[in-house]
Amino acid sequence: MKILCRYILAWAAFFGIANVYFCRINISMAIVPMLGESIKRRDSSGASCVERSANTTEDNVEFVHIPEFDWTPEQRGLMLGAYYYGYTIFQIPAAWVAAKYGFKRSFGYSMLLASILTCLYPPLVRLNLYLGVVIRAVLGIFHSVSFPCLTGAWGIWAPPLETTKLNGIHVSGASAGTCIIFYLAGGIIDSYGWASIFYVTGGISLFWVVTWFYLVYDSPEQHPRIDPEERDYIIQSIGENRQRPDLKTPWKSILLSAPVWGIMLGHAASNWGNYTLNQQLPTYMANVLGFDLKLTGLLSSLCYVLQWIICLVAAYLTDLIRQKQLMSTIRIRKLNTIIGLWVTGLCVVLAGYAGCNTHISIILLFLTAGLNTFTVPGCKSAMLDMAPAFSGIVFGFSNTISNIPGFVAPQVAGSILQESTLPEWQAVFWLSACVHVAGSLLFLFKGTDELQDWAIVEKKNERVDHSNEDNTDQKIVTKL
Repeated sequence: MKILCRYILAWAAFFGIANVYFCRINISMAIVPMLGESIKRRDSSGASCVERSANTTEDNVEFVHIPEFDWTPEQRGLMLGAYYYGYTIFQIPAAWVAAKYGFKRSFGYSMLLASILTCLYPPLVRLNLYLGVVIRAVLGIFHSVSFPCLTGAWGIWAPPLETTKLNGIHVSGASAGTCIIFYLAGGIIDSYGWASIFYVTGGISLFWVVTWFYLVYDSPEQHPRIDPEERDYIIQSIGENRQRPDLKTPWKSILLSAPVWGIMLGHAASNWGNYTLNQQLPTYMANVLGFDLKLTGLLSSLCYVLQWIICLVAAYLTDLIRQKQLMSTIRIRKLNTIIGLWVTGLCVVLAGYAGCNTHISIILLFLTAGLNTFTVPGCKSAMLDMAPAFSGIVFGFSNTISNIPGFVAPQVAGSILQESTLPEWQAVFWLSACVHVAGSLLFLFKGTDELQDWAIVEKKNERVDHSNEDNTDQKIVTKL
């Protein structure tokens, strides 16, 4: 059985994205013991299943972490959101760098620097809160290369009817990374202290960098170990009009395209819900449901195991449906978007009203996390249909808008969650659901799978026209 290099790339990218999430989300678990938690149970008829107390000596205390830092809720939100300032601002420049200089070096070197910064975070944040904020923002800058790089890679490596599946594999690394870090972080932190999780995740990421540079190449032509049959198949199926460094990017047309804005708003809505969940879920489980840190980590990780599985299955089934022509590409993408945004919005609202019924709450939160990834083979893959040669650039635009929730959502949640009561959490969940539905509408009305005029690649090719005495350069316009 041949091991296909395009799938090696997909799985290497999967582990790369997992490492991005290791280093992104480690702080969501670490911040609980960093700020200290003391939990005692309360009657379920109260405003919350548990109430938090700075100092308590009652016998019903569940667990205690001695605070190392004395941050306000607003400072806590600033620290959680700092990563997304750098990550968001540099999406489009990162996409351009990747298109110009190749995704292998762009992603590899950025991950190398990000790994080093992750290891430096604990001593630096102990020196000063705002130094820690700066480190997290710079980490976001280095990680901003990741998704535009890899989305653009499929314009070179993915046969058209495998784009959703290959894209889904690497994107699912986000869910896998989230579930792994939630599962392992609680035990690591309880055993070795909160700083240990930054050293562990930074070290794992450094190891991944070495394997990335060995396994991955920028194109099938450059790969020294690819089977000639696979190389020829990829080149022939995509055609000559693949993403190339010399292509002139139609910046204005991209920015003014309604279908592109449909992708961006749907992507942003999905991220609002997902970021709210992965940033706030450990706190919700600890402060409202009354779980200890290890159980919180386990349950949070199981949410993202489901998310990972659903992402892979949904991507595979989407391409299968496209190949068998059971539905048009745009119809299946819109259906996936409705599942990923409307159904999850309903689930998260119901989870808030389930309150202290922990079993129902957990099931609904699992569904919220898992079904969110239907947007991956939905609106988040639509640029591969409508602009394959510029998919990385379009994704850079989309990821810029869609990561504004990364720093806005925790600030908004922090302003609402003054006492971390159940009604406050219900308000946070209602807001998330409304963003989901509103953000989906433009893609549902204006989304398309048709190649856009501005995405048609023009290639100059010299040939002789025997009907004319002069040899002229003919423009061959080929649709990708």
